[in-house]
Amino acid sequence: MSSDADVGDESGSRIGPTILWSMLKGKKVITNDGKDIGEIKDISDNYIRLEKGSIKKDKFWIPKYTADAYDGKHLWLLINEEEVHSKHVYGDESPRGDEYTKGLESFKSSPSGQKGEYSPGFEERIRIIENYKNIRDLK
Repeated sequence: MSSDADVGDESGSRIGPTILWSMLKGKKVITNDGKDIGEIKDISDNYIRLEKGSIKKDKFWIPKYTADAYDGKHLWLLINEEEVHSKHVYGDESPRGDEYTKGLESFKSSPSGQKGEYSPGFEERIRIIENYKNIRDLK
């Protein structure tokens, strides 16, 4: 993949290949129900900003903890399109930091969040899984 892909972290644990969040600007984002919800326009410490549409753009700040993996073309989320539209429509400014921390703890105990992998540094890097859709469809 990229020279920024990695096969571990500082502690030596093997987490598989990863990529820096900053490398994903301009990539499409797909929900766990297979819906294209937009393109990554900006990345903050805890959130990714998506935009969809050409004239009246929908804007979302999605917490990084809702992401599952990057397949080389798309970022796949652990949540569905309905959850994105009901919980993550914000506009131009990212949510406050304390919202992220509260949301992460709540999300980890939800059915979608229990499917996630929260390796050290997941806020800086996202795991890479090639052929992600095929893996997902087998489950």
